[in-house]
Amino acid sequence: MKLGYVATLLLLAGCASQSNSPIISADRVILGANILTQDPNLPTASALAIKDGKILLVGSDTQVQPLIGDNTVVHPLNGQTVLPGLIDSHIHSIEGALALLACNLNDQAMDLNTLGEHIQTCASQYPGDWLEVLNLPSVGLALDKQKLDQLLPDRPLFIISTDGHTGWANSLALKRAGITADTQAPHDGRIVKDAQQQPTGMLVDGATALVSRHLPKPDLPHKLQAMQAALAGFYQHGITSFLEANSNADSVALFCSLKQQHQLQAKVNLALGSKGSTDDEEFARLHKLRNQAESCGLMADTIKLYADGVMEYPTQSAALHAPYLNSAEHGDNWRGKLYIPPTDLDAFVQRAQVEGFSLHIHAIGDAAISESLDAFAKARAVEDSPAVRFSITHLQLISPEDITRFAEFNVLASMQLLWAQPDEYSVDALAPYLGEHRHNQIYPAASLRNAGASIAGGSDWNVSDYNPFAAMAVAISRQNLQEPARPSLNSQEALPLSALLEAYTRHSAELMGIAAHSGQLKSGMDADIVILDRQLMDTSAPQTVADTKVSMTLIDGKVVYDGGTQMASGQDH
Repeated sequence: MKLGYVATLLLLAGCASQSNSPIISADRVILGANILTQDPNLPTASALAIKDGKILLVGSDTQVQPLIGDNTVVHPLNGQTVLPGLIDSHIHSIEGALALLACNLNDQAMDLNTLGEHIQTCASQYPGDWLEVLNLPSVGLALDKQKLDQLLPDRPLFIISTDGHTGWANSLALKRAGITADTQAPHDGRIVKDAQQQPTGMLVDGATALVSRHLPKPDLPHKLQAMQAALAGFYQHGITSFLEANSNADSVALFCSLKQQHQLQAKVNLALGSKGSTDDEEFARLHKLRNQAESCGLMADTIKLYADGVMEYPTQSAALHAPYLNSAEHGDNWRGKLYIPPTDLDAFVQRAQVEGFSLHIHAIGDAAISESLDAFAKARAVEDSPAVRFSITHLQLISPEDITRFAEFNVLASMQLLWAQPDEYSVDALAPYLGEHRHNQIYPAASLRNAGASIAGGSDWNVSDYNPFAAMAVAISRQNLQEPARPSLNSQEALPLSALLEAYTRHSAELMGIAAHSGQLKSGMDADIVILDRQLMDTSAPQTVADTKVSMTLIDGKVVYDGGTQMASGQDH
């Protein structure tokens, strides 16, 4: 019987264990660590060895020592935690990267005067025709075209909210985009109009594209520069793989360029954005993009859909079973909107499954989540293909009767639990419009886990920070560490740290379709590894978790970030 590569190396190493010079030596060894492997068969270990980009052995220091040769790089640790590479199950890396080089307000709350000062500064720093301003918090600031005209009257201005679901245009931008009283909003968006049915300048969800498609597009060198900076930040925070949400042809071209120029070490799955049309033309487009990505050595086997928008006031485009409260714009019966009719979503999911695509659905309101689960349940009944993965992302408000359906239909729950802290988004812009009963149910992480659901960790950057440890600190405490006076947000939904580590490793690997070789530290898996600056455990305080730094990140056994760890040559051991 043929032995596998790893088994062969271990056999040879075992034969040489009595010798000072092993026949097979590891490229790199970690000793004296607190290794949380995420392997249920061996949850913890103190040492591991790497050979040719793969995990060679995980075990005790004594077991790994015989694999140390003259050229082995050795990391002697002092109990610091070692994890599999962290995986972000929902991120917008391109948008986030470009925002690093753009007029970026960084989610700073501000009044109109302060906003005007920022816009004037940006207008001088970013000359040209249009001015695009990113990441303005939508909470607590009422904007319309008249106010924006005062801030920048002689140049088309378009401001995008931090969550990416709301935009504000001045009069010149509306004129350039051709938006008038007669303009019809797309099905998945809203043009806010005044009492005379004139556009106010506020655009929601799909309607933002009416303006954004007129903005100048950055060229490839600019995007490559931006992505290099973003990837460096990911590696510094231990992120070795991610699902790129809502990808398109430009996304595929950019990531192919990164791959061809050897500037992409992370594992990436490009989730292809779609409006949910089941026609042949749409699926031909999706297959073409998938084939292009795979020809570059990338994954693109997942389709991203939007079932609804966001719940916070004033946008309120997430689809709810019961109406929003105190909705001045819409009246007493506003429930948001399903962006894909249920029968259309059912048909799309079933066709995607037949054609070998996994599904990743943005759903925030309870009605959108119910619709998504219904579609997945029907697809599972038709053909329960193990190769096709179903996931729902964001999951802010879930009907209690839907909680058990995630495990029942094997639907992964991609959650951005940095949002589960009490702040202006989760409290001020929600509680008055949901009522106490519904507000007490938001971000039900523990309820999902207790019902058997697999939770995957994600950030939705650049909507929020991509630092996994910041999200973990919130998820274990449901507290706002920057505003400690605020009461915790639904503390009964807090998770243990072990569940969060599992979410950012094993379960996110499952969602991405890379669980066969990533997400755990065991023999034969990719050597995607994160060394932390401290020991983490379920009893670690939230602030301790939040303050965690990555000392080193490896992808396929190669160091992609080195913040400083002890190293020694094999001769010294």
